[in-house]
Amino acid sequence: MSGQMVLTHVGIVLILLFVLWCVIFRSQDVKFAFLNLFRHKRRSFSTIAAIMLGGISIFLYGGFIDYSFWILKEQTIRTNIGHVQIYNQNYFETSNKNKSLINDYRSLKKAILNEPELARSISTLSGQLEFTGVISQYESETSGYFSALGVEPLPALKLGSFDKLITGSDLSRVKINEITLGSGLAKTLNAHYGDWLDVLVVNTQGGQGALSMQLRGVFESGIKDYDDVAMKIPLITAQRIMGTDSVSKILILLKEEDTAAFSDRLRQFIAKHHLPLIVKDWKEVSLFYQQVEGLLTGIYFFIKLIVSLIVIFMISNSMTMNVIERTREITTLRAIGLKPLHVTRLFLLEGIFVGIIGAAGSLAVGYAVASVINLYGIAMPPSPGQSLGYTAFIKTDSIALNWITLVLPILTAAGASVLPALRASRLNISDAFKFS
Repeated sequence: MSGQMVLTHVGIVLILLFVLWCVIFRSQDVKFAFLNLFRHKRRSFSTIAAIMLGGISIFLYGGFIDYSFWILKEQTIRTNIGHVQIYNQNYFETSNKNKSLINDYRSLKKAILNEPELARSISTLSGQLEFTGVISQYESETSGYFSALGVEPLPALKLGSFDKLITGSDLSRVKINEITLGSGLAKTLNAHYGDWLDVLVVNTQGGQGALSMQLRGVFESGIKDYDDVAMKIPLITAQRIMGTDSVSKILILLKEEDTAAFSDRLRQFIAKHHLPLIVKDWKEVSLFYQQVEGLLTGIYFFIKLIVSLIVIFMISNSMTMNVIERTREITTLRAIGLKPLHVTRLFLLEGIFVGIIGAAGSLAVGYAVASVINLYGIAMPPSPGQSLGYTAFIKTDSIALNWITLVLPILTAAGASVLPALRASRLNISDAFKFS
């Protein structure tokens, strides 16, 4: 938990304890402070409306950000990355990926699935073989560079579920010597369903491998750079053309989002069997997601800061005006024996009540507006580096989002009431009676 969240939790706990103490031991003060909100209805309404406007903005934008994170995360995980990956320990230390393969993949897969603590969390486990080369079409006299993935056809349905099939079929229905291409690469080759293509590679032994394969599908992931070079091929065929029975990495898709706990258990399994492997989670290998998350989180923090400052100024101004207009009332209370701390408590309670009403209103109206928006969604242009737009929605099931929408108005209202409350308690009785 970050320091910011700790301070937020401590602040709201102190405020709630203060209100609870007042309800139990100073119930008249609570009643008096609440009724004072209705003495200047227009001012109270404008202050609460300002708080609600800020709270609704935070709720809607936060829900939009949460949905954006969720869809980007799902797209990342299901575009041949998975929740967890296993690599050879030298994979990230060399540019020649053919020298850092995972040997004896079949035995390792069987051992992992036979481990009860690991198997119960796994939805899909699949090996992939990465390789590059040149692909050409004889009839149209075209050729291009490709970056291929040898994948197991059935697991590819889940691990590549965000790939949009444009023509033909996916890998689950292809034969050994058939392939699918990214839309950009297919366009470069002027290749269509049923065309024969020639693939030339440098295999793991440093020799040449060549094979003619038939195009059975064209897909689009929405990531232009990927679609321009992408080729998917059955793992058995990829291993044959590359002259190996190894894989470049093993991808694991989990049943539930417990990536950190599962990764720890998998590392323990690897250490127990003294395997030369390392474990990475999806976020570690997705630089684009990390960059987008950092950018949007920074923008969201800036918006919360602006809203907090607006609320503080609005409430401070409103409470200061209350102090000025109620100078005679405050000094009369002081004259009959009311202590400064008592006066401070009354004004603090007023500010807190304004914040509570504003917070509850923010959440209620925020849900209503989000429900209307979610009926149609928000048409979004393609993200940087992508070719397809998407429809965004407001995600409202986040506990953190609901919490901050409730807590932020209360904290800012309480904080903004401190100075006016202290000013009211320090009024000079004899001077204040001269106020007109």
